[in-house]
Amino acid sequence: MQCPVECSGLLNLNPPYDWTLGPADSRRTEQLFLSQTYRWLKPGGVLLFVIPGDRLAECSQILATHFRDVRVYRLDASECVRYKQVVVIGARRSRREKERLTDSDITRARLYYASLTRNPSQIPVLPSEPEMRYAVPVSGPAQLVYRGLPLDEVEDLLPQSAAYRQAERILFAEPVCATGRPLTPLHAGHVGLLACSGLLNGIFGSGDQRHISFWQAVKLVEKTEEEDDQGVVTVREEERFSNELTVVFSTGQVAILK
Repeated sequence: MQCPVECSGLLNLNPPYDWTLGPADSRRTEQLFLSQTYRWLKPGGVLLFVIPGDRLAECSQILATHFRDVRVYRLDASECVRYKQVVVIGARRSRREKERLTDSDITRARLYYASLTRNPSQIPVLPSEPEMRYAVPVSGPAQLVYRGLPLDEVEDLLPQSAAYRQAERILFAEPVCATGRPLTPLHAGHVGLLACSGLLNGIFGSGDQRHISFWQAVKLVEKTEEEDDQGVVTVREEERFSNELTVVFSTGQVAILK
């Protein structure tokens, strides 16, 4: 996605928290998104940057060089705490402001962001009342242009390709079905095996007991923790497969049996 430089007064940026794989090295997406989009801001334009607090140091060069009046706050909502989110608020420097910057100013700011990364507890929680007000410049209509692959067109043309037709048998396998009557009556063990394998899915019963049943295999992960004499905790995970039955009655009642 591309946008003309210096066209926006406000950038609300919340990039994916992940790594990108490049031909030479890997970069964090927080740093990559900031480096590509901060240029969209006008001089004096305001940045709202929501990232994990431990990624501040990787974005420190851009923040220290191109933004002034920067404030960093912790977000204390439950989901925000889970991802250690902080919000960075700042205004983009003008060209004249950048020319007046010294190397020591940039180094001092980068060291400050690095200290926040190492000690997130010193980052204050976002207050309910603003400590500083930012004037957002007026911006025109957004002019975002997508330069990537035409994904919608590719998706429509994909089923017509020869490779897709060859892989279709694997990607979209026909559901297993069994027809006819058994040679001998089924006992409980037979019924259990057929049900767990999904061959007895369907509609059963009558009246209020009429229902749809669906069996499926599910993977369960059981965790156990052991602590040795030195206080070292070892976490072990054991994976196993089980069966789950979902029953939907005509009355609207839903039961899941595990």
